[in-house]
Amino acid sequence: MKKRCCNSSLHDSLIQSIQNLQKSKYGKGNKSKLTSIQSALKLANPLFVSAVNSDDTKHKVINFRNIEQAEQIPRILDEFANNFEIQCLEKNGASARNYSLFSVTLLKIIKTLNADKKRGLLSAHSINILNNMFVKHPVEYKKIETRDPLKFTFVIIELVIDAERNLSKDYEFDIILLRQIMPLMQRYHMKYDNALLQINDEFNKIPKFRLTVSIGERHKEIVKIFLQYSIAKLPLEDKISRAKNIIEKIILENNDSTVLEYYNLLKLCFDDKELCPHLVKIVKTKNRAGRRFANTILDEVSKL
Repeated sequence: MKKRCCNSSLHDSLIQSIQNLQKSKYGKGNKSKLTSIQSALKLANPLFVSAVNSDDTKHKVINFRNIEQAEQIPRILDEFANNFEIQCLEKNGASARNYSLFSVTLLKIIKTLNADKKRGLLSAHSINILNNMFVKHPVEYKKIETRDPLKFTFVIIELVIDAERNLSKDYEFDIILLRQIMPLMQRYHMKYDNALLQINDEFNKIPKFRLTVSIGERHKEIVKIFLQYSIAKLPLEDKISRAKNIIEKIILENNDSTVLEYYNLLKLCFDDKELCPHLVKIVKTKNRAGRRFANTILDEVSKL
């Protein structure tokens, strides 16, 4: 059967609704923002391509007449989220790539608003939308892929930072979100000597979806939160193996700044009650390091 594009239903109707709003008196004051939103939504078109579409229903455009101007953009965001769930997740699957493009579109819609509490609430609302979707449509990870999951994780962090910045308080992570990020964090922890450094380095290199973004300390702190949760959920054998490797790196490394990076990674395990007794045993079987800073770390671990 010939493939057919289904953008002609919900997604195109939303774009047409925005075009109509922009031309009407109800869009006055939001016209430039609506132009940016249309561009973002058009870039999201690949989300709405389906192999087969048997639904020939013509969807009505949204009438914004009775919607307050301040509520127009939040309404657009919710409509887009609803379309994504119906036309993409339910038909094309919940891949990290799909979630990545969807999340960055949410972020671009939000960024059309001025920085204030309302924008922070909308960012937090977007994360909640994602959490609700994860319950019904968990992220599907390919066996060895990291690129799309890393992009997806990066956009999640950007949404969190935007919410925190505009609400002036730290975001409290839902267990549902942490579980969706977990497989990627575990892959990095098991594959690389220092997952913290590796992830942050790749954040600096990946395409930023035409966003103006600088990787800062808060990005690193959130990655630590993700890693700490994910490491704790690994099988004990894997946790012991990686902890042993990190301790060996600390003992053999001659550069104190590099030792500090390994120490920051090892500290993520200090609250793991299952692993801590094994950390103590590992340290007690190792020879002392040749540098005082490394020995101070070993002493700290031995007292856990």
